[in-house]
Amino acid sequence: MKKKLIGIILLCLMLAGASGVCAGVDYLKIGFDIMKNEAVGSLRIGLAAAEVLAGLGDPTDKSPSRIWGADGLEHQKWRYPAKGIEFDMVNRDGAFRVNMISITTPCDYKTKQGIGIGSSAKEVQAAYPNQLNPEVNDTKLVAGTIYGGIIFGMDGGVVSSIFIGAAAE
Repeated sequence: MKKKLIGIILLCLMLAGASGVCAGVDYLKIGFDIMKNEAVGSLRIGLAAAEVLAGLGDPTDKSPSRIWGADGLEHQKWRYPAKGIEFDMVNRDGAFRVNMISITTPCDYKTKQGIGIGSSAKEVQAAYPNQLNPEVNDTKLVAGTIYGGIIFGMDGGVVSSIFIGAAAE
């Protein structure tokens, strides 16, 4: 009986984590709010392709467009390696818009909370005190969840990359 009860409790805890709810905090909702409101520099989710081109010029590389099974939409990667910027662009109603943003060195853009490449883990924790998901490790800090939010890639205790969007389907 005890083993069965422990199994049920563990299953509930796993399901709560998968749903983005941990200790009564809805990290999934936090992540979607972050995706709607956060930016790095002037880059944000939903930015029109024309605005990206006006600000950054033509990308160095564009992947072929392909339809994703997860959402049924046309996606394309736009890469600016000399600027440390990459986008997942999605075609909605005949127009491409920013769907995900990834920055690395040498990009010096910062989030609205002042976090950029080279910021410390303590600075990230201070900037996002109520949004950081407690399921963290040495390689990343997550504000929201991997299903939506910001993922701060960490290397030696400092931010080495910033990703805004959904990293998992």
